[in-house]
Amino acid sequence: MNTQRITTGITILFIGIVLLLSQLNSISFNWVGIFRYWPLFIVLAGIRMLVPKDQQIGQFIAIGATVIILGFLTYIGLSTPKEPLLTQLLKNKGVQIDMDDPNDKTNYTTQKLQIPLDDKIKSATLSVDLGATSLKNDSITTSSIFTAYNTSSDYLLGMTTHGESPDKININLKGKVKDKDFNSKNNNTYIALNPNILWKLNFDIGAIDAKLDLSPYKIEVLDIDAGATSLKLKLGQPLATTKISMDAGASSIEIAIPKNAACRITSDNALSSTSYEGDFLKTDGMVKSTNYDAATEKFDFDINGGIASIKIRRY
Repeated sequence: MNTQRITTGITILFIGIVLLLSQLNSISFNWVGIFRYWPLFIVLAGIRMLVPKDQQIGQFIAIGATVIILGFLTYIGLSTPKEPLLTQLLKNKGVQIDMDDPNDKTNYTTQKLQIPLDDKIKSATLSVDLGATSLKNDSITTSSIFTAYNTSSDYLLGMTTHGESPDKININLKGKVKDKDFNSKNNNTYIALNPNILWKLNFDIGAIDAKLDLSPYKIEVLDIDAGATSLKLKLGQPLATTKISMDAGASSIEIAIPKNAACRITSDNALSSTSYEGDFLKTDGMVKSTNYDAATEKFDFDINGGIASIKIRRY
């Protein structure tokens, strides 16, 4: 029995399966999160050197140790929230990502935030200013206008509102860490919007991982200012014209739009790679779907990026 060949094969098989499931969006695996446990591979190498290679018990110990260590790394990769590499590097260097603003009068809490339903409200503007957290929405709300909560006791959310008119409300959501010894584990911020309201959305998101399914909502304007971010965005059918502006730093951005939705993309991202799924025409410094000119409902994308990977796909 060639122990080294078997343990190497198990390790390669583990990496291949995790990469495949990640590509199929079956799992969310935090590769950055497991790097901090790299000394385990030194431990594994030491075990391989110490156990007798010519005895069956030694071979079983080496194979068993490989399986146990890979099983532990699997647990860490699946249970630790994904964060961009820049966030991890800043934390490891002791750099505080969130700074307190002395002029910020927002009341922060660990409790769930909620704006009660008001039948007079027909449209709303939501501004989200978050960092050092994963941003997700996995549901809608018909009993409220808007809800938000975070899953970590070490992360605080604050919300302010004001009525722009009797039928319109402005909502501001902010987040910050509780103390310097912030533990990012189980740190996810979830938001839910009412699908019966016309929304203008502004996301100012720093070094975070964001997965936003906005397909159930009526969106008039979407403005995203992203730092070192991994962003997956799903949109529903556009309105007469749904305007989407994105200013991305070192980001990976994937945007899913309906199969037959018309869209036009203007982009100034010289250092970025951009791919489009479907029938698109490149003309006059922009890209547009073949059905754009004739469509009455369409997306207008304005994407500006630093070093970004941008993908537009159909569903």
